[in-house]
Amino acid sequence: MPKERVPPLTTPLSSVGELVRELLREPEAARFGAILERYSAASLDLMPYLRWDPANYTRNCVVRNARFELLVICFEPGQRTSIHDYDSEAAWIKVLGGDLVTERFDLADNGSLRLRKASRFRTGEMMELPRKNSIHRFQNPGTTRAFTLNLYAPPMSKWRVFDERTGADQWRAAGPSG
Repeated sequence: MPKERVPPLTTPLSSVGELVRELLREPEAARFGAILERYSAASLDLMPYLRWDPANYTRNCVVRNARFELLVICFEPGQRTSIHDYDSEAAWIKVLGGDLVTERFDLADNGSLRLRKASRFRTGEMMELPRKNSIHRFQNPGTTRAFTLNLYAPPMSKWRVFDERTGADQWRAAGPSG
């Protein structure tokens, strides 16, 4: 019986189904980012996960298992997340449409938040957020919708949300994902 041919790591992934199959086959979570990087563009099979809400950004679950969680996050113009970090070991975020600004924060000695860096990410660009020093916020500064594909390993079960004025934090169950 011939061995199943495994595509080289440079082969683009053109569907969410292909992306999920590759993630399921990969034994090392540290390689998940390289797999997500290969996802070439938003495809038609992503359409069921593209849901916007005029009041809040949305978190739409593609797949969740014991090893990882894959979400589509949709932002209307001007929407942003709270300042937060999470309990996953790593997260990879790929912008699939629009532009996002990512603000990274540090906790000052007095417990307040200090903006460390703000970066703009455009369609097709990707970022990695390791657990250490991962206090951040995403916002859609544009005039059109934006959406990302977020991969968390292991799945995010809770996140720590920070008060922007005081730096006070509170652990909460991860927000709803439809």
